[in-house]
Amino acid sequence: MKIPERYLDPTVEIREVKRTDGKTILVATKCGLYPDGKGGQLGDRGKLNGATILRIFENGEETIVEVEGIVEPGVYKTEPDLSRRMDIAQQHTGQHILSAAFVHLAEIETVSFHMGEEYFTIDVDVPYIEPSVLKEVEDLANKVVQRDLVVEEILTTAEQVGNYNLRKPLSEKINGPVRLIKIGDFDVSACGGFHTDTTGQVGMIKIIGTEKVKGELTRVYAVSGLRALRYFQKYTDVLKELSKQLTASVDELLIRVRKLQEQARERGLLLSKLSEEYAQVLALKLRDESQEKLLYLEGYTEVGNFLVRYVDLNGRLLVFYDGSKYMFASKSYDVRLLVESLKQTYGGKGGGKADLANYQPDRPVRQEVFVELFNNLYQHVQEV
Repeated sequence: MKIPERYLDPTVEIREVKRTDGKTILVATKCGLYPDGKGGQLGDRGKLNGATILRIFENGEETIVEVEGIVEPGVYKTEPDLSRRMDIAQQHTGQHILSAAFVHLAEIETVSFHMGEEYFTIDVDVPYIEPSVLKEVEDLANKVVQRDLVVEEILTTAEQVGNYNLRKPLSEKINGPVRLIKIGDFDVSACGGFHTDTTGQVGMIKIIGTEKVKGELTRVYAVSGLRALRYFQKYTDVLKELSKQLTASVDELLIRVRKLQEQARERGLLLSKLSEEYAQVLALKLRDESQEKLLYLEGYTEVGNFLVRYVDLNGRLLVFYDGSKYMFASKSYDVRLLVESLKQTYGGKGGGKADLANYQPDRPVRQEVFVELFNNLYQHVQEV
């Protein structure tokens, strides 16, 4: 594994120990552990004098190490999690290969890189990438992995970096020593992170998604190494279960799902039509049988939505409960008053307009409460 020299000796010198919110914060003047977020990479984890390392970040000349456990000031030889370091190396080398593949095939440059616990991302300088291009880039990247090219670590200076064909020019702000990562004849880039010894150790690179970000950039989500294997295992398990539930082979799943979607759409239209017809019947019944100013009903959400259209709400206030939230509607009373009163007494959230509003309670509200509130809030009100 290619580890920057300063992190080969994971010794930590603790100058100060703080306790904050039940956590132990160590202030280190010397730290051989890689910090979180540096160069877009994940940080080290492991053990420090028996304490579990939770987080590492740089603060000026000092390094802050957050641990779970008790540690006194002093010098300690830590035990970094080597499996995590290899995972980081697989992701980071995979990112270099993927970024280079975008340049080789489509002259698409990587603007930024970020590594997370589940995947890594690169932001590239185009607003959209054709699916066919993504497949070609992925294929090329994995061919480079299969070639098992040597990953070299080259230590040079900012003045001598011109001797190498870097994929991305070195920032003018950088001077002094420079570390380059050279992947066979495929890529050379300045980098201070962890890398595998060969491309074969990356195992596999899989693009798992894209999205447009920051206006004219595309964010590419990907996984490498064992993460790629876990990704395929997860989706294989999902596909097997779907195949079992839908009694269809994996090859037939898409056809079956589309058929189910069409059936669901047709049933949805039928349910909507039936809900409207039922709402019309209820509205006629309320017109003929009820002279109450407060109408309280319970039922399906869609029935309630249609009731608002068909019930005569002049001089009336409709309360409709669908088992989760309340809908209030009226042409004569400001229903926002009712919502605010309920929120003050019962909590929850809600809002809307004077003639139509919703309320989501924290706990159920008895029907009698609405009668009482109606009388208290609107006894002197004739119209909005």
